[in-house]
Order: sequence, then C-alpha cells, then structure tokens
Amino acid sequence: MFKLPALLFAVFMGLFMSLTITFCLSLYLIGFKAAFIGKFLELWPIAYPIAVISIIFYRPLVLMIVGRIIKKLNIPKS
Repeated sequence: MFKLPALLFAVFMGLFMSLTITFCLSLYLIGFKAAFIGKFLELWPIAYPIAVISIIFYRPLVLMIVGRIIKKLNIPKS
C-alpha cells in the first residue's frame, strides 16, 4: 500500500507546508494583532490534514512528471 518513507515524507512535508501557509495567511488576514495566534490555531488544524492528503495523492503524479522532464533534459554523451 503506502511505503513508510513516502508516508513519513508526506507527514513532515505537510507539517512544514501547512505551518508556513497558515502563518502567512493568518498574517495577511489580520496582521500581527492579539487575534493572530487564535486565527492561526483555528486554521492550522484544517490546513495540516489537507496538506498531508494532497502530498500523498499528488506525489506519484509529480514523480512521473519530474521523471519525464529529466528524461527530456538528459543530453546524450558523445
């Protein structure tokens, strides 16, 4: 089913992505005000699972796209 390294990658990448995006969106929406932490803590539990699930589902597609790009960019040795 899922390989452990791929799942751990998704969990940690999702953690860092969701923290960064939630921080930036909270900052954009309300700025550095007293309500910042509250808004951040309200949004992050929503963003984190979305990020992890997205990474799990998009990873195979992205690997395929990157593989094709790498093949096309590969210059044969003379």
